[in-house]
Amino acid sequence: MDSGKETRLGILEVNAKRDIIEPFEKHNWECSIDGQFPNGEYIVIKLKKSNAEFKIGLLYSCATANGIYKVLDNIVDLIVINGSFYHLESYAYGIETEVIEKSSIQSYIIKWNSLVSNGKVSTGGPEKPKIKPREFASYIQSENPIKQIWSRIKQFKTKGLSKKLVVERYVSMGLSYSNEIAEAKAEGLAFCIQNGCDYFEAASEQKLNQRIVSLYYGGIAFASAEMLASPEGPASLDEVENMTKYGHGLYTFDSVDDNSFEGFLVGVLSNGFFKKWVEFLGADVSSFPAKKPKKPADIDLSKSEVTTLIELFSRIPELEDLFLLVTNSPPNWLTFNHDSEANGSFGFNQPRLRETYVTINDISCSKSKEDIAALSLPIDQIEYQVSEYPGLHFKALVKHPEEEYWHGAIKQHRSPYTSSSVIIPVFGSVGEYRAICVALLYSLSILVRYRPSIWREVVSGKHENYFVLIEEFLDVYERLAPQEFFENLLSKQVHVTQSGSLFAQM
Repeated sequence: MDSGKETRLGILEVNAKRDIIEPFEKHNWECSIDGQFPNGEYIVIKLKKSNAEFKIGLLYSCATANGIYKVLDNIVDLIVINGSFYHLESYAYGIETEVIEKSSIQSYIIKWNSLVSNGKVSTGGPEKPKIKPREFASYIQSENPIKQIWSRIKQFKTKGLSKKLVVERYVSMGLSYSNEIAEAKAEGLAFCIQNGCDYFEAASEQKLNQRIVSLYYGGIAFASAEMLASPEGPASLDEVENMTKYGHGLYTFDSVDDNSFEGFLVGVLSNGFFKKWVEFLGADVSSFPAKKPKKPADIDLSKSEVTTLIELFSRIPELEDLFLLVTNSPPNWLTFNHDSEANGSFGFNQPRLRETYVTINDISCSKSKEDIAALSLPIDQIEYQVSEYPGLHFKALVKHPEEEYWHGAIKQHRSPYTSSSVIIPVFGSVGEYRAICVALLYSLSILVRYRPSIWREVVSGKHENYFVLIEEFLDVYERLAPQEFFENLLSKQVHVTQSGSLFAQM
């Protein structure tokens, strides 16, 4: 029958690993238990580093027979008490080995580390590790974040820093590259960054008409830059220029209904810059038509390759309140949140599942279960959900076998103005926020330059309610577009915080 000795020895083993072995191992000592002795209720721990070797005797209690202390005196270099001293002199007499409390073990880590050091240099540690090259920073902390974002973007106006970015992108993907390709990409990248910065800087001081045009061409410049920065993108500025020889890749057509502004038609084409860009972003462009319609009868709004101006606005979540005021058209974004009740309880001992229930809120109240199912998202088990909050709610299961958390499998648009959202794609499969914004700016620039009869009604006529919607959109775009393009230049999410906020670095 176990008299308690085995139980106490088990406790001692756990404490030895946690409080002595693990601390020494952090300093690159090789540690092992050299013996366990129930009768004396002690453990012997062997430590080795470089050419030095020590032994520690760990006693369960200070109140251990003097004979055990004398045994340890002959075989170990240090005696450690698992608990606290209690009349130590009554037990540990007639020995030369020092006896310490377990809480004092750090002093011996320092002492024995010094003994195996060569002057100021420690020995016995790991070899020089493989160095991870420094990357361009993706963390921004500032009282005025957009100013710092612009500062980071502008650093790539020089060919030298642009080349470093291009090379970093190749290295991060484990791809080989030639110096000629890196040079050509860097030259084009620096030029496009300069162009984009100039357009945005000019827009900040221009009247509405000019501002729209400048922001559109600024977006095109940054789109060119993000493609050039990528190893999978064009190899030179000449290649980007060839994309534009076939035009913008977008077209417009007058509304086929009574509202000349909301119904202003916008379509995509199978050639031109926009097609090349969204194809680079991963959109399916196989159904993009080769020619634009010539007459109203050619317009088929049931096809995804053509949409309306208000449909583009409906995919800008930051405009939610104003959008719902000026139009009866439904918003086209959804918000996803973790469904705590549906996922059950959590525990430290429970495995993390790669399937998670979420709630989906459709603020437009216009989507059905079938509409949600038609989206290219890794979800199933879609059903309606009763909620006390505004909107039409659904519950769904997100499958994320390759991601630890569900939101890694659901691409969401993040913004400081509103909650994260999933934007329903336009033109069939174009869901990238910045691409939708550029298509919207293109449409507005056409109205400004070539359709004065419609634009006049927006500025001071029957469509004047849309004027404030346009201004709000431009303000949002000027704040968000630089960050989105910067993230795609670096190919990583940029974390932006304000000084003094909860997530700010100290």
